[in-house]
Amino acid sequence: MTTKINTLLAMLTRIAACSVAFLMTGAAQQGIPQTTKESLKGTASVTTEKLQGKVEYVEGNRLVVRMTDGKIREFDVPASRVFTIDGRDLTVRDLKPGTTLSATVTTTTTPITDRTTTVGTGTVWWVSGNTVIVTLPNGENRTYNVKDDYKFNVEGNKNATVADLKRGMKISAEKIVEEPRTEIASDTVVTGQAPRK
Repeated sequence: MTTKINTLLAMLTRIAACSVAFLMTGAAQQGIPQTTKESLKGTASVTTEKLQGKVEYVEGNRLVVRMTDGKIREFDVPASRVFTIDGRDLTVRDLKPGTTLSATVTTTTTPITDRTTTVGTGTVWWVSGNTVIVTLPNGENRTYNVKDDYKFNVEGNKNATVADLKRGMKISAEKIVEEPRTEIASDTVVTGQAPRK
């Protein structure tokens, strides 16, 4: 009987220890600033370019074309590119000198802003000039160097600056970092006529 009770007590002790560890982990994670990421797409611009010329030379995926303005252009053509010549789908390797090509290149350029928003709360532990040490809810102190125009939320005042902060104040702050980038997508349709024999 004593063995069963000791086994039961040992098992209950392990369950309680795991529960405390789980709860402590959750409490520690509450103190970490929360970060969200999003990508905001702007208005896309679309351009269409028409190219025309005659095949001068083909070797592997390299294509040399004399454009209608007389200039010679070399293209490194992807193996997956399809040329519709006289109604038949061909690859670059199937093209013959003298083939007339007409290409329509549609390029879509989309500005994208990658936005990272971090929201944190804590208690001012120390402040001097633009340096603030904040005690997070998990007890960890973090040092921040903030700009003069940075706004804190202090007990409902959402326009508090670093100069308004005092030791012991409960604050929350939001940091937004935006990084612009451009996404470019291109679609090319090539048609043509093979040289007449």
